[in-house]
Amino acid sequence: MLSTMDRERRFGLANPISALSSSSERVENTLRKLGDWIIDRDYSGYEPYDILNSPYLKAGMFRRPPLSFALIQFGKRIGGRGMRELLRVPASKNPKALGLMLAAFCDLMRGGQDFSPEAMYLKSELKRLRSPKEEEYCWGYDWDYMSLRGTKLPAYSPNAIASYFCGEALLDMGQVFNDGEATEMGQSVGRFMVTRLNRPLDTPEQVCFSYTPADRTLIYNSSALTAAYLARAGKDKPEYLRLARRAMNYLRSEQLPEGGWYYGARRRQRWIDGFHTSYNLCAMREYQQYTGDDSFDECIRRGHAYYGANFFAADEAPKYFDNQLYPVDIHSCSQAILHYCASADDVPSDLAKAVAVFEWTQNNMMQDDRVYIFQRHRTWINRTAYMRWGQAWMFRAMARLWLQLRNVS
Repeated sequence: MLSTMDRERRFGLANPISALSSSSERVENTLRKLGDWIIDRDYSGYEPYDILNSPYLKAGMFRRPPLSFALIQFGKRIGGRGMRELLRVPASKNPKALGLMLAAFCDLMRGGQDFSPEAMYLKSELKRLRSPKEEEYCWGYDWDYMSLRGTKLPAYSPNAIASYFCGEALLDMGQVFNDGEATEMGQSVGRFMVTRLNRPLDTPEQVCFSYTPADRTLIYNSSALTAAYLARAGKDKPEYLRLARRAMNYLRSEQLPEGGWYYGARRRQRWIDGFHTSYNLCAMREYQQYTGDDSFDECIRRGHAYYGANFFAADEAPKYFDNQLYPVDIHSCSQAILHYCASADDVPSDLAKAVAVFEWTQNNMMQDDRVYIFQRHRTWINRTAYMRWGQAWMFRAMARLWLQLRNVS
């Protein structure tokens, strides 16, 4: 366990940089408090979809749709911490949360802080929690997935999104720590994506990667993030780069005239939300950064304009959907901060937008002066402090914001 003095030193508070604005200092202070909370719990906590981890819900009747799906939705929408404690749902470690924390620690290391022990610990946990029976490194979530249509995936079954965020963190660790093992683990993720993800669309000009090895869905954000990952991991691999460009071609072809994207290609997936829209744009920016291919500039410009015009209320509250404010979700807040940190490389004034979203989040989504609520609805608030969905994402976002504010000070 870290002492208070060690924590303050590691979170950059022992010698605050006087040139930072009051918002920058608030980021630093919040990072320390939230980091304490997460580390004290050994990175374990509850998740919106974990209700079936209850020992009382292991019987077969609870594992069949539509009851299984209804229970999961109840656990997400209404059943908070109290319900989970009543049902004895165990706090568990989500691999994606570990990846987000590792990436955040790498950013803090870039800013001069020492998080070597934490990074090494998280790398060891990612080894332990990798998807079983898979040749390459990949990760899933710490709960059984069951859809209304009957699809079932056991806990830790691999998916593209969790593997992307864990792999990105490992590649970051390889760079920041000169850690060859972390780099090789990250390269293994690329091999998983190329060999195990399905390609429900595969033409000479376009490709779409599936969300998991068990489906053939056309989900835009998971395919886009896979492409961005291959662009990074495939610096000297022409096959990876060709696949990445074809996947970006597909993403561009599915962009709506206004600049946004539906969640997926099926009719029932035709909604537009903020954080998945941002995933698409951030993935395209990453692809551009790693390849130097600027042929998607217009797509990024239109998408960025659409995002800014449609996903924020007048007071900077991040909207969940493009056509309605509620629920205001903590993940919408964290991704908005990361989105504007990413675009600030091209539009420096966007860093002020990231700060504005951070300030709104502090004033409206924080409780107990250190953790974040899940959602604000029009007439009620879900105050559950979910580990991955809320705390790890906000820690990741604030670490990136802290680094960029430090670099411009």
